[in-house]
Amino acid sequence: MADKQYIVFKLNGEKFAANINQIASITEFASITSLPNAPAYVEGLLNLRGDIIPVINLKKRFKMAYEGIDNQRILIARKGDIQIGFLVDDASQSMTVGEKNILPPPMIAIRKDNKYISEVAVYQDELIIVVDLERVLTDDEIDEIMDL
Repeated sequence: MADKQYIVFKLNGEKFAANINQIASITEFASITSLPNAPAYVEGLLNLRGDIIPVINLKKRFKMAYEGIDNQRILIARKGDIQIGFLVDDASQSMTVGEKNILPPPMIAIRKDNKYISEVAVYQDELIIVVDLERVLTDDEIDEIMDL
């Protein structure tokens, strides 16, 4: 197994990462249109170069406290034919982690509602939770959002 590359992002000052292959692009926070009757974690819709993309607030999805941030970013990911944006506080660096520094997620951390934790990376003496962006939302939740 070779080294893996990740994009590092922050939520309330905590570092997380996502596999670089899951991210189509990173864009600055732009005008998001609210979506009536959407689940609380859906921030709204983003018009990105003519594509209308639902934006998920990862802090709300992960049930984290809200701390205002000025320079938010949106990670654009694909799940099949669907593009989904993930609102994060910052996403400005990439990291390459060797195979020996990639650990399975601790069993205590895996529950039904957070199966999106795919692994833990040890990078510069920090433990960074790696999020599988394809598993943040279930297929049923994606269908619900697309039907709104």
